[in-house]
Amino acid sequence: MRKNLNTILNKALLVVAIVLLCSLATMAQYVADYKRSADNFYAKGDWYSAAQYYEKYLEQKQKPTASGYEPYTVQGSTAKKKKVAAKSDKDAADNNEIIYRIAEAYRQLNDYGKAEPRYAEATAFDKTKYPLATYYYGVSLRANAKYAEAEKQFDAFLKSYAPKDSYSAQAKVELTNLKFIQEQLAKKDLDLYKVSKLGGAANSVGANYAPTWSNGQLVFTSSRADSSVLNSKNKNPYINNLYQSASSEGVVANVEKLKLATANGFEQGVASFTGDGKRVYFTRWSKKDGKNISAIYLSTKKDTTWGEPVKLGSNVNAEGFSSKDPYVTADGRYLLYASDRDGGMGKFDLWYAPLNNDGEPGSFVNLGKTINTKEDDQAPYYSAAAGTLVFASNGRVGMGGFDLYESKGSLPTAFSEVANLGYPVNSVKDDIYFTNKNGAKILQDAIISTDRSSACCLELFTVNKTYKKYVTGVITDCKTNLPLADAVIKVDDKASNRTVIAAQSTGPDGKYFFELNAFAPLQLAASKAEYNNATVVIDKPVNNDMDTLMNAAVCLVPIEKVVPVADSTPVTKTEPEAKPEEQVALFDFAKYSLRKETGALLDTLAGILKREKSLGLEILGYTDKLGSTEYNLKLSQQRADACKEYLIKQGVPAAKLKSTGKGECCPLQPDEIDGKDNPAGRQANRRVEFKVIFIKQ
Repeated sequence: MRKNLNTILNKALLVVAIVLLCSLATMAQYVADYKRSADNFYAKGDWYSAAQYYEKYLEQKQKPTASGYEPYTVQGSTAKKKKVAAKSDKDAADNNEIIYRIAEAYRQLNDYGKAEPRYAEATAFDKTKYPLATYYYGVSLRANAKYAEAEKQFDAFLKSYAPKDSYSAQAKVELTNLKFIQEQLAKKDLDLYKVSKLGGAANSVGANYAPTWSNGQLVFTSSRADSSVLNSKNKNPYINNLYQSASSEGVVANVEKLKLATANGFEQGVASFTGDGKRVYFTRWSKKDGKNISAIYLSTKKDTTWGEPVKLGSNVNAEGFSSKDPYVTADGRYLLYASDRDGGMGKFDLWYAPLNNDGEPGSFVNLGKTINTKEDDQAPYYSAAAGTLVFASNGRVGMGGFDLYESKGSLPTAFSEVANLGYPVNSVKDDIYFTNKNGAKILQDAIISTDRSSACCLELFTVNKTYKKYVTGVITDCKTNLPLADAVIKVDDKASNRTVIAAQSTGPDGKYFFELNAFAPLQLAASKAEYNNATVVIDKPVNNDMDTLMNAAVCLVPIEKVVPVADSTPVTKTEPEAKPEEQVALFDFAKYSLRKETGALLDTLAGILKREKSLGLEILGYTDKLGSTEYNLKLSQQRADACKEYLIKQGVPAAKLKSTGKGECCPLQPDEIDGKDNPAGRQANRRVEFKVIFIKQ
């Protein structure tokens, strides 16, 4: 009986063991399938699917049933234990690779929240195999607004990473970025900006980006579900395409797919329309070995139908390279675009090509090193009204990732130094693609693409900045031309009779300064004890794009004092008056000889200096910006010296005079307006100023 019972138990245990072994084999197969699928997705650049399957693989592998422990097997010899240890080491190495791939996949998806903890794990791995783990951990921390921790990781990376390549260079840029970010977040004018997510149907599921305008309608790229293939078993409905909609006051409605032909295996978007809305340039791309391969196409509209898109020639689409992000200027003369073709400064550069009457591009030209960097520069937009190029770059000091930058100038290539558009236009995530309604104020009625409030995808945001206007000037004594401290000004808006400034006192330099929301005709009243009051009208400037209006000096006449004499006949003491506009001496272009009208000013100054023993004069010479810095310094010194020599000849002691050439340093008015020469401004800058100083007796 006992024998039969033992036999039954042994058989039962055998069955359990077989079932367990089958379960383990099945589980092992599932685990292997997860990894195999993840590897395939990773190789294809399907980052979302790869991350999901790698996560499932690790989850199943770490379950007790998948640990490799066999409860019904007697533990073997030392040799077997060594094999188990070797297998364990291999498993650990495999796990490291998978954890790093998960981090990489999330980073490619811009999901830094999920990438950060995986990169944190990877920083403990073999540095020779995963040298960039610390770098990307720092990037993730910065994107998640953990600036102090990010700085530590970039410092650690630079200490452990020997190569002097783009990663070491970019790590140094990232450290500079962290300082820039904190400066931007502390800006005092943040209340002038309003940045908010575009409302209505603009930001559906998926990515929504690259806004542009055509005939009053907003057109943008989106990977939202395409309803025409939503129920198809063989097609992915979440592909990038162009959509158009009506937009009013920050709300988008009636979104519909642009009726533009598509191509199998390709996604398309990032478009730009000619001013008449009859031509559209756009990007098509497909994935190859995990990389987007893109080209620019042109479609022409006949009546209400878009024609079959035509791929542009090698002037734009160089064979073996990618071109994307087209922008056609409002006048239809130029096509701006991004390409990684040979001859650039780095990865993707900005290029342009002139267009003929049929919209076909001519020879391609690089926008040059003022604009392009060693990294990616793309998504160009040009506002003719503002004379400004806006583009995205990840190769400059900024908030992190892609930032939006501007450069003043005119096409084709005359652009000034690039400036970051700053926070809150830019964020610590990616900010890319820009448009506005081509107004002179670049940050009014603007729309950008940013993933600042998304875990993964670009969304459409509106940007509006209130541009403040400033008015400044100086109150002086009409007799001495000296600035008057503690003079009080009152400013009224003439149109509305509204008081803008009730009372503001001038400082020791006699200056006043106030701000407005917009320029308007104003009336300024100035007063000071022992002086007669004065009132002047301040007109709106001809160029309303100016930020600061600098007024001519307002002088107050001293109240005349009556001096009694022996015969009791009152005598009024008078002195010659100096006119407000005579505070500077102007010069002809490239000359330092004195004009005739300058003599009268210098004669008045000489009389004051000879009479007032405690007063001296600092003579400051200036030039416009034409010519080299060295030439302008020399010319400005010659102008100041000419005035000094004249005063000495009039009997002013040389010890009371000091002449200094300042060169082109301090223009009163811009030499150029909207990229065009401003002769009146340059004339105002070719000057000598006189600053009264006190001499110790």
